[in-house]
Amino acid sequence: MSHRRVRFMAVILGVLVVWGLVLPRLAATRTVRERTRWLEQHQIDPAAMYYTELPLMDRILAKERSDRSFP
Repeated sequence: MSHRRVRFMAVILGVLVVWGLVLPRLAATRTVRERTRWLEQHQIDPAAMYYTELPLMDRILAKERSDRSFP
C-alpha cells in the first residue's frame, strides 16, 4: 500500500471518529442541549446565525439564566 493511500485512510478514519463519536457526545452535553432548547423556544435557526453573533449568544443566555433565578 502506498504512503499516500495510508495517509488518506488515516484522514478518513479521523473524520469518521470525530463525526461518529466526538460530535454526538458533544451534542449530548448539558450546555449544548440547553442552547438548542433555547434556540428552539425562540424559533431561531442556528444555521442562519453568523459567526460574529455567537459571542452575543453567550451574553443573551447568561442574562436569561439570571432572569430565571429572580422571580
